[in-house]
Amino acid sequence: MSNLVKIFLLVSAAVLILIGALLGFAPEVLYSSSGQNLTDVVLIRSDLRAGGMLLLLSGLVVLAAALRGRHTTSALQLSALIYLGYGLGRLFGIGFDGAPDAMLIAVTGVEWALGLGALALLRWGQTEPVARVLAPN
Repeated sequence: MSNLVKIFLLVSAAVLILIGALLGFAPEVLYSSSGQNLTDVVLIRSDLRAGGMLLLLSGLVVLAAALRGRHTTSALQLSALIYLGYGLGRLFGIGFDGAPDAMLIAVTGVEWALGLGALALLRWGQTEPVARVLAPN
């Protein structure tokens, strides 16, 4: 694993873990940081917490790959899937709901940058060789 991949995976994991923990355990903190009030509707809070746990656990998987130097291709794929999925969802949100505030536009940019970064690292083969992935431990 190259240093570039390791650094990228550590950054990706940190973002996923931080946002996942905030959504899962303290969604009102995350929303108030952007000047929004979180609704008291239990269904919406439950959906936010569920998504937060998915991000948190995904971040832990990415972190494990970065620290162990194994399964980095899968960690990059997971990062690309999550960040590009969120980025695409933001674009749909703009189309359906209108233009967001500056904070959400910045978040969207970060999501696209991380997602495209993961794809670029996958495309240019900055992960472990196939023989190493397939080799028995």
